[in-house]
Amino acid sequence: MRTRSEAAPLLKRTLARLGLSLAVVIALPVAAQAADPLVPLSAVYDTRMLLTLGITLGIIAFSIGSAIACLRATQAALRARDAANLEAERYRASESMLETILSAEPQVLLTWTAEAGPRVHAASLPHGLGVPPEPNRLLRFEEWLDEASAAELIDSMQALADRGEAFNLMLRTERQRHVEVDGRAAGGMIMLKVRDVAGQRLELAGLGEQHRKLDTEVASLRALLDAQTKAGDPRDAKGRASVETRFRSFDRLATAFAVFDADQRLAHFNQAYVDLWQLDPKLLATRPRDGEILDRLRQSRALPEKADYRDWKKGWLSAYGTNSQREDQWHLPDGRTLHVVADSAAEGGVTYLYENVTERLALESRYNALIHVQRETLDTLREGVAVFAPNGRLRLHNRAFAALWRLSPALLGSEPHIDDIIFACRPLYDDAQEWERTKSAVTAIFSERRPYENQFDRPDGTVITAAALPLPDGGTLITYSDVTDSKRVERALIERNEALETASRVKSAFVSHVSYELRTPLTNIIGFTELLASPSTGAMGEKQREYLSDIRTSGQTLLAIIDDILDLATIDAGTFELKLAPVKVRGVIDAAVLGLRERLKQNHVELDIRIEPGIDEFVADGPRVTQILYNLLANAIGFSSPGSRIVLSCAHEDDKLAFTVEDEGCGIPDEYQASVFERFESRANGSGHRGAGLGLSIVKSLVQLHGGEVVLTSTPGHGTKISARLPLAHQEAAEPEPRRYGSSRAG
Repeated sequence: MRTRSEAAPLLKRTLARLGLSLAVVIALPVAAQAADPLVPLSAVYDTRMLLTLGITLGIIAFSIGSAIACLRATQAALRARDAANLEAERYRASESMLETILSAEPQVLLTWTAEAGPRVHAASLPHGLGVPPEPNRLLRFEEWLDEASAAELIDSMQALADRGEAFNLMLRTERQRHVEVDGRAAGGMIMLKVRDVAGQRLELAGLGEQHRKLDTEVASLRALLDAQTKAGDPRDAKGRASVETRFRSFDRLATAFAVFDADQRLAHFNQAYVDLWQLDPKLLATRPRDGEILDRLRQSRALPEKADYRDWKKGWLSAYGTNSQREDQWHLPDGRTLHVVADSAAEGGVTYLYENVTERLALESRYNALIHVQRETLDTLREGVAVFAPNGRLRLHNRAFAALWRLSPALLGSEPHIDDIIFACRPLYDDAQEWERTKSAVTAIFSERRPYENQFDRPDGTVITAAALPLPDGGTLITYSDVTDSKRVERALIERNEALETASRVKSAFVSHVSYELRTPLTNIIGFTELLASPSTGAMGEKQREYLSDIRTSGQTLLAIIDDILDLATIDAGTFELKLAPVKVRGVIDAAVLGLRERLKQNHVELDIRIEPGIDEFVADGPRVTQILYNLLANAIGFSSPGSRIVLSCAHEDDKLAFTVEDEGCGIPDEYQASVFERFESRANGSGHRGAGLGLSIVKSLVQLHGGEVVLTSTPGHGTKISARLPLAHQEAAEPEPRRYGSSRAG
């Protein structure tokens, strides 16, 4: 297949050749007429020439169409190739991710198909378990499992291969370790998964192994008793020797047993029997009767305490010759519990088996207590909790789960499969995708199960959050929480916050717009006022000059307020930028005082400036520092009584330069001190001052932009001290605090 770059020149060459042929066909008749002008042109274009022309034109059309089709096919092939490359890359990434997940789990996962044969996808079990990672060695079960476990696994694998019957087994390796083996069929594939066993499942596996061992011992002893009967009379030397030979291997058993003949005399016993009852070997050598041994054990308080011992003893001795089996549990005075089995032959004696089940009962008791505590704990939770076993059946749940999905106790008590649970929940929420995800979390093989969380709204208005978590034993924990109320509150808060933000933006835009609109006419008013006050406009009366002075003062005050509003709007918008440079301390102080001299004179307030020796300059935005000092001084003047004094000082405080303004005014009550830096409201606090409530707010914002802080100290009736602490050198400025609107002392 030609590429696009090769197809384009080919098309051009084809068109060029066809164009040349057409030119020749058209030029031949014209040349013939030119050679003999008397020959008419119609005679020149005879039938043959016209036929040749038609064929040539047809070839041209066909060639052009073929070239275009070839070019389009080339483009389509290129697009298909790019799509195929993209899909291949996606599959490679997916395969890599799956391999990573498989390797992260402590397991050996083997798949087997007819085409590919056995293949191990993950082999991360501890080496101490003795599970081989190679597929061929793994399938030779008798090499790494004990004999009984290997036989059980072979039978299960055969049933899986023949009939697709899944299995889950607790098996024992040659290294005396327990493993869980899970087998399933999926289409034409067989999956075998081997996992380590821990926790309660390990304890249960140990109990199962003990139970199987006991069954084996009982069967062996029963067969031995039958053999003893056939071997001859144990009182005969030859028969006794035969029996001794058969019983010799049972001395190593942990389960105590004793064999009594038809005359109720002790025929044989093992060492565990002696250790259990602490009987004198010399006594046992005399082949005592069964009743005598029971009496001795009762005298030593080794038997269960019975109110009517004679009837109890008679009941046990009545087993001889009945060809039956009797079981009971003996609770001994020393706290031990024995599982006693008396197996009687029709024509022989009785074989007693004594199994110490104290630890097993204690373990079962602890296990049952733990399950009870877990159930009680789960029932106290408000979240619905369901635990599913590896086979997909419900193993544990709480009341909240049943109430949330309105499930009947009969259904939940039958240990239903996840499919049954989903079918019962669908009337409340019928979302195929959500339930498919839940089913996959419970029933998929362990390596493909991943935790997930989701939130959905049921048609009845309930908002549910769901979470699924794979458990180490192959089970799955699923939780459901009713978050309807919190979700409603959250949505209400979001809507309220959005409304507040919208209102704030509208307010800021309105204030900014109005401020700009007011600034121009106000500047004109101030300018015309100064023009009227100049001598060039003519003489004025005293009252006229007083009125003009008041107009100019009020205009300048209003202009300062508008400038403060614009500065605050710029700061809120995040577009305010400081112009940092070395600043002379004395210069910014003088610039601030210059604009307030008239107010100081009018209010009869004295200003005392104190600059610590050695302070000359620091890095800051000079005009903004002047604005800070101006507002601090203006605020202090507004709350100072005539004849009082204001102190403006500048001193080092750690790594900062502190500008402090202290007045002798009315002070600020404690309950108002937290709100003095808020905007747009002011409190007179007993003074005659009434401002717009922006001075201290702009001070705090500008100080924070410099990376500094503002500290206020005030005592009612004794004045107020405000310090603006600015860094000596440039630092990264902190974000100004969010806007707040409330009362303020600022003027």
